[in-house]
Amino acid sequence: MSYHCRVLVPVPFHYPPGAGARVGAGAGSPFPSASRALRLPRPRASVEKREQVAAMEEQGGQAALGWAARDDSGVLSPYSFSRRVPKDDDVTIKVLYCGICHTDLHVIKNDWRNAMYPVVPGHEIVGVVTGVGGGVTRFKAGDTVGVGYFVGSCRSCDSCGKGDDNYCAGIVLTSNGVDHAHGGAPTRGGFSDVLVASEHYVVRVPDGLALDRTAPLLCAGVTVYSPMMRHGLNEPGKHLGVVGLGGLGHVAVKFGKAFGMKVTVISTSASKRQEAIENLGADEFLISRDEDQMKVWALGWDAPLLHAHCYVM
Repeated sequence: MSYHCRVLVPVPFHYPPGAGARVGAGAGSPFPSASRALRLPRPRASVEKREQVAAMEEQGGQAALGWAARDDSGVLSPYSFSRRVPKDDDVTIKVLYCGICHTDLHVIKNDWRNAMYPVVPGHEIVGVVTGVGGGVTRFKAGDTVGVGYFVGSCRSCDSCGKGDDNYCAGIVLTSNGVDHAHGGAPTRGGFSDVLVASEHYVVRVPDGLALDRTAPLLCAGVTVYSPMMRHGLNEPGKHLGVVGLGGLGHVAVKFGKAFGMKVTVISTSASKRQEAIENLGADEFLISRDEDQMKVWALGWDAPLLHAHCYVM
């Protein structure tokens, strides 16, 4: 059983020169629930950091500049590190945009007691290919691509054989993971200027998509799209119930309407009605605390409810 929790995706913002970036959610947070991703300002490297970068390049790995959490304070600061030396099946990517998931917030603040500081977060990544290994067949320099929640798996177990790599016991997370195939090094995510990943875990981004709005689809989008496809919730005329209009919920509404479904949003907050009906195009809106409303509609679904705040599958 896996839990995919609500995604908070920020609009672009900038920090004063020399300031750290505080990451959080709730009142006063710079992260509203919207389908846009973060374009981080490039960290300004000091002379000392530039010397560190030069040393990294001499070791063979590409130097990277990113934003990292060094403790559970929620503050991100510039961080210089080295990406691993690319292998034959690897793609090197210049990162353009990266969304922020609530999972990132949990890891940054060590809520799950598994943070391996310094943590470079980010697993909703969109960028441009700058180099490919000799064995890469699906991508070339200049392609626009994306990378999601994981960048490695054993590729030999039953789950991997079925295309369910996310259930693999050897899964390697894009950020704050353990890269078993490369000496057990901790993985650094998309809050950086460059990423190296096997082509097996890279996807092509179709032409014409706004890249800042595409990045959140690499986690929030696929989290609702996958169960909808698995359970036949993609057929015109069916009735989809979306519980919760957060980072995942609003994407579920958009998918449902794109598939030609009737969509009803169920929320605890009446303030979400306008967003659901007028902004996102939902057909109906229910207050979950209203027992009479819920009883009337209890038998009206053509498909299971999709819980878009914390979907369990």
